[in-house]
Amino acid sequence: MDSTQSLVSGVIVMLAIIVLAALLKKFGVLKKDDSTLFSRIVLQVTLPAVIFSSLVLKHFDSDFLIMAMIMAAIEIAVIIMAWFIATILKFKPGEKGALILVSAFGMTTMLGYPIVRQVFQGNALAMEEAVVTSEFGVGLLLFILGPLIAMYYGESKLEGKFIMKSVKNFFVSPIFISLVAGISLSFIPFETGGHVFTSFVHFFQLIGNANLLMVAFTIGLLIELKKIKHIYMFLGIAVLLKLIVKPLLAVWLTIGLHFTEMMREIVVIETALPSAILTVVFAKQFNCRPDLVSMTIMVTLVLSVATSSLLFISFF
Repeated sequence: MDSTQSLVSGVIVMLAIIVLAALLKKFGVLKKDDSTLFSRIVLQVTLPAVIFSSLVLKHFDSDFLIMAMIMAAIEIAVIIMAWFIATILKFKPGEKGALILVSAFGMTTMLGYPIVRQVFQGNALAMEEAVVTSEFGVGLLLFILGPLIAMYYGESKLEGKFIMKSVKNFFVSPIFISLVAGISLSFIPFETGGHVFTSFVHFFQLIGNANLLMVAFTIGLLIELKKIKHIYMFLGIAVLLKLIVKPLLAVWLTIGLHFTEMMREIVVIETALPSAILTVVFAKQFNCRPDLVSMTIMVTLVLSVATSSLLFISFF
């Protein structure tokens, strides 16, 4: 199975599990409040396990940091484009902030890792690139700029201490700790064939295998259909910027460079992902049109199955 078929298969599998979770919620087997438990397990247990087990077995490649810088540059470019379009169309402050949030940041952590693992099955190097690109190219900007944008354009003008707290939380989170630990230990020449080391890594790999299920259940339990007036223009612009323009920028910026095909494919996958779930947390915190943000997350999630597959087929 080539990369394009694997991508389509991975996205469809993820979407099927999300639908299953939504059905379980509809029939009362699970509740929306259960999403809090699943998301906590993802952020504090399964996702750190995926990150650590992916990095500890490989030697750190500095090219991945370059890819992370490209990812960050793309996000900043999309932020500027979203701001410019919203200004031209005279969006209200809350709408402008919401558009910037959903257009710039994607689910590289929650959804990206499971999809990359599905597409590049058994390829530890692919997961290493996905982790470094996501955490350094997306995570830092999301945790720093996300609350800043929501606070500036939202109705709840809270103190900037929330931003510093958000940044601090990122650097002491299990995700960042597992990132640093995995990279640090990868430089130590362990006897990788030893029984103790193999069992140690296998322990984290087994925990990480539950990540896709936990992520899909979290998203499925959060999804709610809701009518919002005058949303179609907003959704159209958000979908265009997030699912089309952003990955096309990734394709364009990596053409002709010395990066491998796999590295380019992973960056395109990560830029083509739906809007980040964490953006709705910031939007709610500062009352920056969380209704628009949550609706856009759902729409981009569904449409990304088609757009990401078409982009992959077109360029790879």
